[in-house]
Amino acid sequence: MTGNRPSPLSFAQERLWFADAAAPGNPTYNVPLFFRARGHLDPKALSLALEAVTARHEPLRTVYRLADGRPVQEVLAAEPVPVEVVDLTGAPDASARAEREAAERGRAPFDLTAGPLLRCTLWQGLPEGDAVLLTVHHIAVDGWSLAPLFDDLARAYEAAAAGDPAELPALPTRYADFAALERGAEDDPAAVRSLDERVAELLRVAPGLRLAGRADRPAAPDGSRPGAQHTLTVPPPVRAGIAGLARSLRVTPYVVLTAAVQAVLRRWSGRSDFLLGTMTANRDHPGLEEAVGFFVNNVPLRCRVDTAGSFRDLCAATRKEAFRSLSYQRVPFDRLTAAVAAAHGTGRRPLVDVGFVYQNTPAPRAGRTGWTAPAVLATGTAKFDLLLILEDGPEGLAVTIEYDTELYAAATARDLAEGLAALLDAAVRDPDTPLDALPELPGQPAAEDLPPEPAPPAAPLAG
Repeated sequence: MTGNRPSPLSFAQERLWFADAAAPGNPTYNVPLFFRARGHLDPKALSLALEAVTARHEPLRTVYRLADGRPVQEVLAAEPVPVEVVDLTGAPDASARAEREAAERGRAPFDLTAGPLLRCTLWQGLPEGDAVLLTVHHIAVDGWSLAPLFDDLARAYEAAAAGDPAELPALPTRYADFAALERGAEDDPAAVRSLDERVAELLRVAPGLRLAGRADRPAAPDGSRPGAQHTLTVPPPVRAGIAGLARSLRVTPYVVLTAAVQAVLRRWSGRSDFLLGTMTANRDHPGLEEAVGFFVNNVPLRCRVDTAGSFRDLCAATRKEAFRSLSYQRVPFDRLTAAVAAAHGTGRRPLVDVGFVYQNTPAPRAGRTGWTAPAVLATGTAKFDLLLILEDGPEGLAVTIEYDTELYAAATARDLAEGLAALLDAAVRDPDTPLDALPELPGQPAAEDLPPEPAPPAAPLAG
């Protein structure tokens, strides 16, 4: 692609574009990033730094529109990024007020047609130092993007605050070029064959995954979901045990964690064969390591849990299945969803109801600025019926359950998180224990309360 002419969307962008078109202004795909500085921040230097960041990373200054009935992306020229300044000097509850206002601003809608897709608010006068909220639409950023985004922002801010030009080097690969490469391979015979093979396999798994306690309510017509989160932290000794078990089994921690998630979901669903949605970085093209953008693809993982086997056995099976599933990681999730739904004759229903993310992306270094690591604020929405997010942190392994509040209660999310933590603790102590002999989990539903294997229901595609 030459110049900034409209160009096709990547498959990941298209997925979120359709979600936004179905529910315009819904905050499900807002990414509110809240961080603090040790002292005072200069609004002018922050604005110049943000302009430099958007100049380097085109998705932050891209808008989306229809052309001949299809969505296209158009990269706009880099312009100054306004910084809203809120002075809370002397306010008795300054920090709490900043956090409250950040949560409100983080839910404000975006207009993908007009932009901008990046907003900034700076709260000054807080006792512990200034606070900043960057709110970005997910179509422009993913988890891997946070490190380059904040490292570049810190580098540009340091230059601007010192009176030097806030300039950043150009990236080796533009996002629009990545999208064009994806589209160019769409009709390749190998890509078509991969899609057909994967659809044939996924059709052998009964659709849907209902956990005990799920309410029987129809999905919203536009796919929007009210949501909440419950988080607990698995202490460092258990996290160390997970790493040690992974080394001894010659697998990655991702495999150990995925096996544990599968074991818990089997207990809560009564099913031993089901699909779990997992996310891949999808950055295997050269030159994308430092890029800010939305690259992620959802990959359905087929879970087959043999309760007569041990946790060690489940890890081995998970390693094999993950390798197989990831060989199809370039197959666009929406194409899979549409093809499987058409084959089932169920209309546009979700391919997976429960998602799983292991966040182990590089942490922002933030230079010498002394900024805290950005916290992603909740938006009161859910992307799946249930989404299990496991993230490494300084205090241990954080387990977050994001859930659709129309379908699951807060107690279910709490019990599920505690159950996963308890199973991990028991499994790393003795991985040769049979799965059905692992200790009862807190809040675990009784087997007779579990629903039967579901028949294919009809529901709209969500997210």
